[in-house]
Order: sequence, then C-alpha cells, then structure tokens
Amino acid sequence: MKLKKNKFIVIYLSSILLLIIILISSVPFTNYLKKISINDNQFVKDQVVINPNAKSSKVIDRIMTINFNADVDNSLQWDFQALKDVIDIKVGQNSIVKFEGRNLSNKTITAMSNFVALPEKIIPYLIKTECFCFTKQTLAPGESQIFTMVFFLDPSLDLDQDLDNIRDLVFTYQLSEYKS
Repeated sequence: MKLKKNKFIVIYLSSILLLIIILISSVPFTNYLKKISINDNQFVKDQVVINPNAKSSKVIDRIMTINFNADVDNSLQWDFQALKDVIDIKVGQNSIVKFEGRNLSNKTITAMSNFVALPEKIIPYLIKTECFCFTKQTLAPGESQIFTMVFFLDPSLDLDQDLDNIRDLVFTYQLSEYKS
C-alpha cells in the first residue's frame, strides 16, 4: 500500500514539474531579461497618439538638465541622433525631444529601441506620454524620419530625498534591428 502511495506522489509531483517547465518555456523568456524599455508623434508612421493632452498636474521651479544619447547597434545600418543633445526643463514641464533616423543601407530595415535613463532612480518619475520607442520603426533605403518623445518629470520626485542632489540626467535610446 505504501509503495502505491509513494508511486502516486512521484507521478503527481513529476506531472506538476513537467507542467511548470512547459509553461515557462512557452513564455518568451528573453523579454524578461531585456532592459526595461521603459510623442504628439505626427512624425512617425502609424503612430497613434494615445492622449495628446496628457500634462503634469503642476510645474515646479526645480530645473533638471537632460543629456540625450543615441546609440546604434553595429549591425544596424542607420544614422540616429538627437536633434538637441542637452535641454534644461522645469520638473513637471511637458517637453518634446526629436531624434532623426536615416537608413544608410540599400534595403528596407525595421528597428526598435530600448530606453535607458540614468540615474535609474529617476525612472518612476519619468512620464513618457508618447514615444517612438513604443512601436517598430521602418525606413526604406535612404529614407530619413523624425522620431519624437513627449514627456515630463513628475513633480513628486521633489519629495524623494534620494533625488535631492540630482540635477543632471542622461536619457539614451539604443536602436537595433528588429528581427521577427
């Protein structure tokens, strides 16, 4: 009797383990390993402006300097750059940042971007109301496009003591070819 019960438990636990393995392998696990990718976007094809009127509840006098970087993966034959490298904004102020992308190859290429903000502790306070990074971007050979991001920094960041001495931020877009 005890042998039957042990055999049943082993089969039962093995079945659960197998089910867990199947479930985990069916989820695109690499999505969890990627960086958090955390635009009145009339410039980007097929972009839908979800809420063009989204604005901060208030603007405060604290000024932040934001440096913009544009990195392109070595395998992507695009030129990609911020049209302004640095801006000063008041916390809570809606801002539009523009980037230009140009396909340097002789084939149509689709790209996606990852967004990185430094210091990382600013991320919960960064509100992107529209961004080209939310969708794939396709450019024909030689085609160029203006990509935009509309954002503001939530004024509640002023209450976070960890951010008291932070005045400079770096926002980086890392562009790479999209492969389906």
